[in-house]
Amino acid sequence: MDATFALLVNALRNADIRVSTAETLDAFAVLSHVGIRDKTLLRDALELTLAKTLDEKKRFDETFDRFFEQLAFRVPAKRAMLGDVDRESILETLRTKTSNDVVDAVESVLDDDRDRLAMLVQEAASRLNLGNIRTLREKSYYVDRIADALSVSELDDYVGSTENADPAVRYLRQYFRQQIHDYVDAQYRLRVDATGKRALLAAALDSNLDQIPLEYQHEVRRVVEKLADKLVRDHRRRLRKATRGVLDIKKTLRRNVAYDGTMFDLRWRRHKREKSTVYVLCDVSSSVARVARFLLLFLYELTDVLPNLRAFSFSSRLGEVTDIFRSKPSDEAIEDALFVWGKGNTDYARAFMDFRELCGKDLNNRAVLVVLGDGRNNYYDARPDVFKELSKRVKQVFWLTPETPDSWGEGDSEIRRYAPHCFRVVTCNRIEHIERFAESLLTATR
Repeated sequence: MDATFALLVNALRNADIRVSTAETLDAFAVLSHVGIRDKTLLRDALELTLAKTLDEKKRFDETFDRFFEQLAFRVPAKRAMLGDVDRESILETLRTKTSNDVVDAVESVLDDDRDRLAMLVQEAASRLNLGNIRTLREKSYYVDRIADALSVSELDDYVGSTENADPAVRYLRQYFRQQIHDYVDAQYRLRVDATGKRALLAAALDSNLDQIPLEYQHEVRRVVEKLADKLVRDHRRRLRKATRGVLDIKKTLRRNVAYDGTMFDLRWRRHKREKSTVYVLCDVSSSVARVARFLLLFLYELTDVLPNLRAFSFSSRLGEVTDIFRSKPSDEAIEDALFVWGKGNTDYARAFMDFRELCGKDLNNRAVLVVLGDGRNNYYDARPDVFKELSKRVKQVFWLTPETPDSWGEGDSEIRRYAPHCFRVVTCNRIEHIERFAESLLTATR
C-alpha cells in the first residue's frame, strides 16, 4: 500500500500539485484513519490534505480518478458498428486468416468482455516495463509493442491485404489501436506529464516560432527565460576562466607567507578588456514580429552580461528602444516596441540610414551589429552601400533571418545583397537557433 500511495503522490506532483514531504506524511496519517474501503471518503480526505487551491482541487480529482481507474478498454465498442454483423461469419473468416489470439480478442469485443482485454493489456504493459516511460516519443513505441503482444498486427495485415474486408473488422482494428493508445497515454500522463505542458513545450521547441499558437506563447516564454538564465551562468563561468590570465608569482608568494610557502591562495594577473557594445536592429513588421518577440526577450534576459546593449526597432523608420527595456518589464517593453515602430512598409535602406545618423559616430572595432529581419524591402532601393559602410566600422555583423536559404533572393528579398558584408547570415526561426546565436554573440563580445 505504501508503494501505491507513493505512486499516487508522484502522479499528483506531475499534475502540478505541490506536495511537500511533510504533506505526504500528513496524508499517510489521514490514510491510516480513513482506510481504503470508501473511495469517496478517501478522495475527499486526501484532497483536503494535499490540494490548496481551487485549481489544484480540480486537478486532484482528475488525477485521483485516473490513477485508480487506469484500465484499458474502458470505452465499449460502438454497437452501431457491430449490431448487425454476422458474428459467426466474421469469426470463421478470422480463424482461417489469423491466429487464435486475434479470434479470442475479437470475440471478447463482440461479447463485451472488456475486463479480459484490459487484463491482457496490463500483462503486456508489465512485461514491457511501461512504468519506465519517460518521453513523449516513447508513447508510439509502447503502443506498437502492446498491439503486437495482442496480435493486433495480424489484424492490420489482414485488413491491408484484403480489398473487401468487412467494415466491422476494419472498425475492430481501429478500436483495438485506439484503446491501446488511450491506455498508454493515460500511463504517460500519470507518470510523466499530467498537465500536458511538457509535451507542449517539446512540440514548441521543435516548431518554427511563427507557427506557435498565441495561447501557448506564455509557456514558451518561460522556456526562453530559463535557457537565457542558463546561458548567462555558463558564460560567466567561462569568462572567469578566460580573464584569469597567468599566475602572478609575487602576489601569490605574499598571500601565502602565513602558510609556510604552501600555495593555498593563488593570485592571477587579470586581463582587462574593454567591453563591447552590441547594437541590435529588429525588423518588427508583421512578417517577422513573432520571431522578433523571442529574440528581444532573450536579449532582455542577457542584459546582466551584455550591459552595453542598445536595441532598435524598425519597419519603415528606425528608433531606439533601449530606454523602454530598461524602464519597463519585458512584456510591456516588447509590446511597446512592436506597436510604436511596427507600422508602415519595411524599408531597410531607410532604417540603415537612420541608424547611421543616430549611432554612426559611436561605432568602432569593439562594436557588434546584429540585424534581425527577412530582408524583404518591398522593392525599394536596398542601398547595400550604406550597410557596407556600417559593417566596415564594427567588429562583426550578424544577420538573423526567419527564412531558409532557398527563399533568399526570391521576390522582394534583398538579403543576398547584404550578405557579403556580414560575418554570418543564419536562419533563426526556432528557439534553439536563438540560443545558438546568443552563445556566438557572447563569445564575440568577450
